[in-house]
Amino acid sequence: MRLIKHLGTAADQEPMQERTHLPSESPADPFGAPRPLPRVVLLALILGAIVIGAASLALIVRPLQRWLRDISVAGSCSRLQGREGKCERLSGLFSSPTVYNVVDRSHVLQMPEYQAHLLSSTIAGTSVTRRSSNYPKARGWLVSYEIEIVNTRAQPLMFGEAANNTSVERYPDHSRVELLFPQSHESSASGSDEDYALPELLNGNGPYHPSIGLPRLIPGHGTITAWATFIAPEWSRELLTARPADLDFRRTDNDPHYVGQIRLWK
Repeated sequence: MRLIKHLGTAADQEPMQERTHLPSESPADPFGAPRPLPRVVLLALILGAIVIGAASLALIVRPLQRWLRDISVAGSCSRLQGREGKCERLSGLFSSPTVYNVVDRSHVLQMPEYQAHLLSSTIAGTSVTRRSSNYPKARGWLVSYEIEIVNTRAQPLMFGEAANNTSVERYPDHSRVELLFPQSHESSASGSDEDYALPELLNGNGPYHPSIGLPRLIPGHGTITAWATFIAPEWSRELLTARPADLDFRRTDNDPHYVGQIRLWK
């Protein structure tokens, strides 16, 4: 930064004289000493500046994050536009890139250590134990997907987690598969990437067993078939196959930087 020293005007060059200013009686008097602001007013000004600054920063950062999230560092896959492939995306200014591997529902998803193939799906009405904003009538949809998992390695592969080894109906600590669907028809039509994400339900009501999240040892180059079951809100029926609904698959080591996606709308 350059420091610039300004020279005074001609009027400033007069010899210094001793001057005494009398206190001003009027606050509007330009020669009077300014009165200090009350603490309450000063605090209000400071808080207002903080709020305005935070709002301005949010207006800048959020579009920037969306822009970064849509950058393909490598590859050309597009969950919204319907392009299959593998790519890396950034989710924030200082985040590590996440690999997305995207395929259509009729194609095989190749994860680093296994393959996933969607075989069939079913949907039926069901009741839920608790009412909530998404389940105001304590009703929903029991959505199940039959999935074939192939161990592509020579050594055995543990699919699912030992912590999920229970016969009780519950949600896992780490979902092997998640169901994502748009928040509304408007968000689907606009191309918004904001979704609802549902974790798989272990040992859910119905005939669709075994649950894909239960621990199962797959022999080298072996194959298993399992079900991923979810309870979706009643209002979501048509959105389950709307753009950009998909099934998200995770690696068996729960690596957060690799996501496999099988589209349900294409």
